Amino acid sequence: MLFPPNNGAKVREVRKKLCAAGIRCRIKKNPLAEGLFGIAPYPELLIENERDILRALKLIGNRQLGQMTVIFPTD
Repeated sequence: MLFPPNNGAKVREVRKKLCAAGIRCRIKKNPLAEGLFGIAPYPELLIENERDILRALKLIGNRQLGQMTVIFPTD
């Protein structure tokens, strides 16, 4: 899940909620260098087990999902 660059508090809040529900996840910084191509770095929340993705999305809810980008694995 990708969060807006200015929303570090939100990514920590969502991580805390998912961890409390037993969903393992971690925060990762955008690998792009800050300011590269005028794009600010954004925090990423990675769900470690693909089987937890749907449960995580349900816990997050539609309103919060509208404020982030969700990328699904393509294996």
